Amino acid sequence: MKQSQMVLEALAPVVDGTAVLLGFFFLADMSASFAQRRATNVVTLTLVYFVFCVAVYLIRKLEPQLTADEARGTIPAWLTARPTMTVLAVIFGLTLAVLLLNQLGYWESIFIVDDRRLGAGESSAFFVYAPGAFIAAALFYILVLSAPTRETILVQSRRYVPLALVGLAGVNGMMLLLTAVLQSLLLPGYLLLPVLLLLFGPPRVWYLLKRPSFLPLITFLLMVAFLAVM
Repeated sequence: MKQSQMVLEALAPVVDGTAVLLGFFFLADMSASFAQRRATNVVTLTLVYFVFCVAVYLIRKLEPQLTADEARGTIPAWLTARPTMTVLAVIFGLTLAVLLLNQLGYWESIFIVDDRRLGAGESSAFFVYAPGAFIAAALFYILVLSAPTRETILVQSRRYVPLALVGLAGVNGMMLLLTAVLQSLLLPGYLLLPVLLLLFGPPRVWYLLKRPSFLPLITFLLMVAFLAVM
């Protein structure tokens, strides 16, 4: 039991440190790849996004380390309230949809395509259904981040540590990928830092609610700061 607790305490710092190392070695190349808009980038982003959704869901399924009374005051109640998480999920979803459409060259093409030469069906598909489909898929994250969830991954079970690891790694993987995309748009570090905190702070808040500790918070902030200024 004591050994398991030590592993759990080290889990977030190890995953965050791994993300920093991966960012140090691969972030520049990833940014250069996303600077060249192509369909494979969209496929990669979409696949990692759904892995990210599963990861956040797993974090929310973790049984809290503390009881509700013991955890009171560790995380402000308004921060995990459903309206707050819904707003944050919408921001993430819309940001992702904008970036996906940008990778497809959609934002440039809308100023080039002559809608007078398109039929009613083609025009609707291009200007309404195509972006609508991306936005709807991205906003699936609202259910993942804010919908009520049963905490069925028990602390005493053998799957708690590996599933917590998958959850943390999945979130950090998506952060690395979106950091590369945003850097490919030449977003400066002083703007990238608050954007990353806004987009990826909520999953870490849920994790801290399950396992309140300053260490995962500190390593998360250091990781975000490092990725933002690279």
